[in-house]
Amino acid sequence: MTAPAPPIDPAQRARLLRSVTYASMSVALSLVIAKTWAWYATDSVSMLSSLADSLLDTLASGLTFWAVRYSMSPPDAEHRFGHGKSEGLAALIQALIIAGSGLFVCAEAVQRFIAPQPVEQAEMGVLVMVGATLATIVLVSYQRYVSRRTGSVAIGADALHYSTDLLVNIGVGTALYVSARTDWLLLDPVVGLVVGGYVLLSSVQMVSQSLDILLDREIPDTDRERVRELALAHPEVLGLHDMRTRHGGAHYILQFHLELPPGISLWHSHEILDAVEERIRQEYPGCEIIIHADPLGIAELKDPF
Repeated sequence: MTAPAPPIDPAQRARLLRSVTYASMSVALSLVIAKTWAWYATDSVSMLSSLADSLLDTLASGLTFWAVRYSMSPPDAEHRFGHGKSEGLAALIQALIIAGSGLFVCAEAVQRFIAPQPVEQAEMGVLVMVGATLATIVLVSYQRYVSRRTGSVAIGADALHYSTDLLVNIGVGTALYVSARTDWLLLDPVVGLVVGGYVLLSSVQMVSQSLDILLDREIPDTDRERVRELALAHPEVLGLHDMRTRHGGAHYILQFHLELPPGISLWHSHEILDAVEERIRQEYPGCEIIIHADPLGIAELKDPF
């Protein structure tokens, strides 16, 4: 799981997220139109696999479009921690969609193994795949930039999704070109099967990432240890226990107990907790922090983790 994004103005974050979702939808729709024409012209199963992938790209981009906008909604009475997990849900749905497209492509490739067919007008298909590859490279580059700047999990999943399309486009274009030059009819279904298998593997990775968010998996160990170091760096903090963390979408949610000198006032205890929170937020902007103060030496059950 990636660390939170560096500090960014909320208005700028919203503009970046809106622009990248518009770009994703535009590219997906354009590729569907181009690949539909190319499939009709070539009757290629590898082109069909690429078209199916682009159709599902459009649906996945639509889900990302919704999730990103919903995740930017401010906390309300029923969602005190905001709506960031909608991005994890969108990423999970995208993964399931991608898995379905991979299975469909594999099934079509197996059928073409049984009954091979020549590829027609391969040159047109190759041109379409070259254009699709260039458009996808530009889109993925922008998505990765926005994902790094905003910490959006849904955009990161969409970028991973479109990254698999690069292999699809290159593989399909190569299959069309070679098939037209060599009359090797089995190359087309071979490429379709390889692409389908790769898409399935990519979906497994996306499922794992989205479930980490939805099931409140702990943040990375390196970040847990860094938060612990920052809290214990305060000269009046004598210990830390019961740390529990999770990912809230574009930020971390942290809670833990701090052990403080037993004789200090409640006012001074509050000042220490504020100082610790401020220091952590300097390194992890936007995170939610809940700290419980304990007097040093009090007997209580502690989290074994």
